[in-house]
Amino acid sequence: MVTKRLPGKIRRALRARYYDIEPKAWIGKRGLEESVIKEIENQLARTGVLKVEIRKGALIATKMTRKQIAEKVAELTDSELLEVRGKRFILFKPREGWEKYLKKIKMKEQSRKEIKEEPIRKIKLDIIEFRKKFKRGRG
Repeated sequence: MVTKRLPGKIRRALRARYYDIEPKAWIGKRGLEESVIKEIENQLARTGVLKVEIRKGALIATKMTRKQIAEKVAELTDSELLEVRGKRFILFKPREGWEKYLKKIKMKEQSRKEIKEEPIRKIKLDIIEFRKKFKRGRG
């Protein structure tokens, strides 16, 4: 089981953003060979997001389900599995590294919490005091 590092909100946003990208890597009859994993890692290092397609031969060769293959690839490449849909899955790995990326997300969340404005308090104005202030200023 792959541990999920990204919060659900960010995961959904990434999934929606990269839904329609074309697959740039394929897992074929050779299965999860080192060369295939290395190519996926290279693509992830370059772009940060990658859609991978699983061919029929990979299912036969590895004797694994599509979801199991996707989880295994995510584990081997230290990336986050965003979605498995049919024979394709999307991987995400921040280019700056997980520690920096997750720290940046926490900082954004904290700044949003600090920005929350308090409701404006209504001040009752004493009309007599108000007139006295302005009479002093003119005289």
